[in-house]
Amino acid sequence: MNKYFTGLTSGDVWGGLAASAVVLPQAMAFGVALLTPNGFDASQGAIAGLLGAAIVCTVSGFFGGTRGLISAPTGPTLVLLGGALAALSQADVSGGALLINLAMVIMCTGLFQIIIGLSGGGKLIKYIPYPVISGFLTGSAILMILSQMDPLSGKGLDASWESWRWLPFATAALTVISTYMGPKYIKKLPGTIAGLLVGCLFFHIMSSFNHADLPAQWLIGELPRIDSVSLELPTNILNDLRWPIIIPAALALAILSSLDTLLTAVIADVSTGLRHNANLEMVGQGIGQILTSISGGMAAAGTTGATVVAVKSGGRRWAGVFAGLTFFILILAARDAGSLLPISVLAGIILSVSLHMFDLDIIAWLKRPKSRQDAIIAIMVTTVTVAYDLMMAVGLGVLIAIILFIRTQIQAPVVHLRSTGEQIRSVRSRSVKERELLEKNGARIILYELRGNLFFATADTLLQELSNDLNGPNYIILHLRRVLQVDLTAIKFLHQIGSRVQKNGGRLIFCNVHKEIGVGEQLQETIKKMSSSNVELQVLTFNGKDEALEYAENMLLENLDVTPTKFYDHIPLEDNDLCLSMNDAARNNLNTVLEKRILETKEKLFSAGEHGDQLYLVLSGEIDIQLPTTQHHHKRLATCQPGSFFGELALLNPGPRVASAVATHRTELLILSRTALDELCKNYPDTAIQLLMTLAKIQVEHLRWSTAELQHLSEW
Repeated sequence: MNKYFTGLTSGDVWGGLAASAVVLPQAMAFGVALLTPNGFDASQGAIAGLLGAAIVCTVSGFFGGTRGLISAPTGPTLVLLGGALAALSQADVSGGALLINLAMVIMCTGLFQIIIGLSGGGKLIKYIPYPVISGFLTGSAILMILSQMDPLSGKGLDASWESWRWLPFATAALTVISTYMGPKYIKKLPGTIAGLLVGCLFFHIMSSFNHADLPAQWLIGELPRIDSVSLELPTNILNDLRWPIIIPAALALAILSSLDTLLTAVIADVSTGLRHNANLEMVGQGIGQILTSISGGMAAAGTTGATVVAVKSGGRRWAGVFAGLTFFILILAARDAGSLLPISVLAGIILSVSLHMFDLDIIAWLKRPKSRQDAIIAIMVTTVTVAYDLMMAVGLGVLIAIILFIRTQIQAPVVHLRSTGEQIRSVRSRSVKERELLEKNGARIILYELRGNLFFATADTLLQELSNDLNGPNYIILHLRRVLQVDLTAIKFLHQIGSRVQKNGGRLIFCNVHKEIGVGEQLQETIKKMSSSNVELQVLTFNGKDEALEYAENMLLENLDVTPTKFYDHIPLEDNDLCLSMNDAARNNLNTVLEKRILETKEKLFSAGEHGDQLYLVLSGEIDIQLPTTQHHHKRLATCQPGSFFGELALLNPGPRVASAVATHRTELLILSRTALDELCKNYPDTAIQLLMTLAKIQVEHLRWSTAELQHLSEW
């Protein structure tokens, strides 16, 4: 026992018992409401509802996709199965063939739910908009109320009971009132049990004043034996199955049952503090539906009221299994109880459930302009549910969900952030002349950080947002890290964007392209293959934003007739950024305290964490300043080219290095140590002052630029 019921607690037992007490009258009521309008005995409907609750609850509980979940026939399943039976009846299906077709609807429902679970669709169903769900439930509630008018009308009575036509309606009304009032006086008494007890007591007390035998249509009757309700599937009936009715009904029921179950699972999660497995729950529910169909039971789904009762009573992992076993015991041991159970009491329970399903929030939505559209959607789904059928309403709901998704995607901004070269730069150090040109012409470099999905509904929006920047010799960088997917239509629009900017003397550049967007990391190749244009489109893709910015800066400088500094250039001391504002005497004085060092390619100058007190001037070659992020990865903070310098913070305030420095090419350096600086201050104080003033000025420029960058980043 312990081997198979790991984690079993007494709370599971009590939770299962409490939940079964809540579900019992509801399951019988829904079964009766489903089958009696089609000419079947009320007792057969009651046992079908109980079997559905027992089997699906047990199987779902065994799989354990949701802790504490209780499954049973629900309002939406009743309405949809009722619609399927009505459609089958109109197709001249009756008697045993009607039950066989109904069982096949439930079996296919189970198969669809298993497919939903195995394919990971359990997560997708939860994205159906709430106004659609609200419309489903409200429409189902109206249909459930209408379905109980005939059983409560008192038609078909003999003369001895003709004056008692009011009794079924009065019993149902008192049952509804008791389900609301009972828990207020006895808090631990479930509302359905209160309604069942009070309704039965009232019915039998009042009927005792008439000594005639009770009308058979007013009582459930003795429940059939459990082995007498299993379905046999004769070959001649299987060949006559109405698949055009069965398949759509099963698909709609699978969606509704899954949605009902997953909403209940969310409520269970809130109470237990755990997290359900949607896909496992769908598989368990699907297998339960298949077994139910074979046994002649009614389809079931997660039921909120019983689940809350089970969880509050301590039920967790095995509560559903114990609730299902309780149903089986009741089916086997309490067959005679049906002879005393009035149909009007079960009708009252259905009416009570229906009233709970009404979503009055729709009225509040109508009053507010911002939510009026949601109210209209809910009313539309409700109208279709009542005027036509629930299957059509499900189709309409799914269609509305798709339309709302596309509408949301269209309205969502495609551009996450727009930046220009005036606001952002690459980490490559630049000479004074290069910096001045980039600051003056930085508006020609435009970085667009995109987000969301680039597909047929948003690609045109992107083109419109970029339109003004495509009409000049600009360098357009599209950052795709936050883009989830790119479809063929978007590829065509990207080709159009590239063609326009190239025609005007600019260039389209991509960066941060990842495989998940569905076009491959070499996006430029995909764009070329997807177009039959004879124009040779020049498009480049870079791994990161910084590489793309650096390329755009180099292209812009060349376009301005300035050759960017290369690693093989040799920039003498007098042209280094640190010495530009110094006179010749000061530079000569500085040169007397500098040391020279040569680094080979990939040679490390220093590592993060090492003590440092030196400033470095780059004469030739190239140094990458790298911030370690993991054991084997780093982020490039700066690239120091000929004519630049680095390490000024360590010179001014010696201490641990925060980053590493690695030569990417053979590099020639001049080194100014803190000892050399002290010597300079002692022997050439004027030169030391000029040096410190230059360092202070450059640090102020860096701080101003950092402040501007932070302000720009705050726009995210």
